[in-house]
Amino acid sequence: MTRGLCIVGLAALTSAAGAGLTDSYTDVTPTGAVVDGILSPGEYGNGAYIYLGAGGGFGGTLGAGALYFDSDATNLYIGFQPGGNLNDNVTILLDTRAGGFIDSTMSDTADGGRRNSTELALNTDDPFPNGFFADFSIVIGSFGIVSFELTGGSLNFIDYSGVFTGNGTNFREYAISLASIGTGSNSAIDFFAAYISDGGYASNESIPASPALQANGNPGFGDGQFGGTIGTPGYENFNRFITVPTPGSLALLGLAGLAAGRRRR
Repeated sequence: MTRGLCIVGLAALTSAAGAGLTDSYTDVTPTGAVVDGILSPGEYGNGAYIYLGAGGGFGGTLGAGALYFDSDATNLYIGFQPGGNLNDNVTILLDTRAGGFIDSTMSDTADGGRRNSTELALNTDDPFPNGFFADFSIVIGSFGIVSFELTGGSLNFIDYSGVFTGNGTNFREYAISLASIGTGSNSAIDFFAAYISDGGYASNESIPASPALQANGNPGFGDGQFGGTIGTPGYENFNRFITVPTPGSLALLGLAGLAAGRRRR
């Protein structure tokens, strides 16, 4: 699978993209990834379903890193290649269904993963991308990987994986069922990622890039003491991944591609 084929999915979304949508890929391969810590040929659209960001406030772990998405009929797969030592937490917020939450409507500080999912910069309500309402979070840190369903109170724990721990730069992978994040085949998953300390000190690193966030230094605790700007512009942009279609839809895509090839000849 090459990046060029992903353009089919992106072009189909052009009219719906709107401000804030940065990269969008449609999964047109029926198989997912193998969660073994190796970025193997054939996984993540043969590496084409890759999302990059910006920012180097914490050394570029997220800003110079990469997220990979893949899916099959049952699971969403996420791969993360850190751009530096994973000393803090990558927090991926997912918008998968109607409704949802923004920073100002959540506050669960029972532990670092919950705090990062609901507070981002600890002492301020960080703006989310326009129209983005988060439903779930996935937090990747030296402790492993944990996922939550977001609520206006105590978050609902979904799953924990301790397969990949430590603060090294090794590739990490995670699988979560589509049903557990309120979605299924041929569904859009919007997301953005932030990089935050376990105690709630936020960096200016993000996937995708948010230029105003990167231009204003680390938000820190959101109170302006540590180089960031009070009322930081927050997270302006998001990405989209559309899960693998049903087998019948994949067959139609294949026929469409064959017909297009014949027309070209």
